[in-house]
Amino acid sequence: MAVSAILRVTEVTVAPGGAGRCHVLVRNNSVVVDQFVFTVRGDVSDWTQVKPARVNLMPNQEVSVELTFNPPRSADVLAGKHPFALQASSREDPAGSVVQEGVVLVEKFTEVAAQIVPVTSTGRRRGRHTLAVDNLGNHEHGVEVVATDPDLRLAFKVRPRAPRLTPGSATFVRVIAKPRKYFWKGTDRQLPFEVKVLPPGAEPVPIAATMVQQALLPRRLFWLFSVLLALIIIAAILITALLRQRPVSIAGPAPLTVPMSAPAPSSSVPTTTPPPATTTRPTSSRNATGDAGGSTRENGPGPGGTVTTSFVVRADAAPGVAGRPQLFSYVVPAQRRLRVLSVALSGPAGDLGRVEVRHGDTVLGVFDLAALPAGVRHTFADPPLVGPGERVTLAVYCGNADRPCRPVGEFAAALVR
Repeated sequence: MAVSAILRVTEVTVAPGGAGRCHVLVRNNSVVVDQFVFTVRGDVSDWTQVKPARVNLMPNQEVSVELTFNPPRSADVLAGKHPFALQASSREDPAGSVVQEGVVLVEKFTEVAAQIVPVTSTGRRRGRHTLAVDNLGNHEHGVEVVATDPDLRLAFKVRPRAPRLTPGSATFVRVIAKPRKYFWKGTDRQLPFEVKVLPPGAEPVPIAATMVQQALLPRRLFWLFSVLLALIIIAAILITALLRQRPVSIAGPAPLTVPMSAPAPSSSVPTTTPPPATTTRPTSSRNATGDAGGSTRENGPGPGGTVTTSFVVRADAAPGVAGRPQLFSYVVPAQRRLRVLSVALSGPAGDLGRVEVRHGDTVLGVFDLAALPAGVRHTFADPPLVGPGERVTLAVYCGNADRPCRPVGEFAAALVR
């Protein structure tokens, strides 16, 4: 055979938008000077460079050919294994060409874009919107769609709530906003709200929208009613004026009569009784203690009679395991239900990695450990309801090399009776 080739690395891992390289050692086994042309086969050929692409070799001379893989950061190149082959063709001995095969492993990346249509809906009882969610990443995954109203004047229906996204395609989600209160007449009311798309391992995508609520009775109905009422009044006045006209007699005026006076009717004065007095009874408060993660403190009734409490979750994550989470949980005691309202996160300076706040398998928020020394407070837009035996967890991805990561989460919650 005129040529031989050895692929030094058979599998190359590369991130989308990055570069990965491998080398192939090519040797001229013939006794004459020969020219060799190198060609990449497979779907990786569009984003693979070969240097040198052509070379002249003396007998028994070797050359190292470099393959550079540059997969684009788009949905056109899916995550996973992409086989390839390098063909070394001899000019002097075409039948003696050689092929070396390998695999390019393209890593995953997540990118989601979303748009809502219409941005502003109009209705008396509901507003209808369509959310288009585009998967710009290179792998299939699910997302969660959550609609929130900061003033709590709207209720929402989201279908589907957790769709699966195919790379390079759009998925449509129906969002229906329903006012909690209706009104009969008056000007239109602006009810803004926000829809969030929560992809796994990526930042939420917020979209602002508005529902314009109209009165139950249309304005023209009042105008027609006013016109009709005016016509009725005018007709009543004309009929009354016609009935009051006296007929003229040819015999002269009628004799004058004097009516007899009647006694004035007696009037009665209604009596009123004062409304009964009402009494109020104060609401009592009690203390509670938590388990793993620290102690809880129950406060007295807040605004609206709500009893608030708090609990602390402390983490002590081992260093050097940033690729997988270490879980530290608080378990809700029996016969208790909590509505988790907010969390205040803190931690020592110099920690690397991230921490996720979870309710069971649901990720409520993702935070950078490097930002915790300054203190981070997060209020949940859709406060989760945690029942007896359920867990509120700090999932720590510790990237420190030689010391543990110790973030602390102080949670504020409301007791649900």
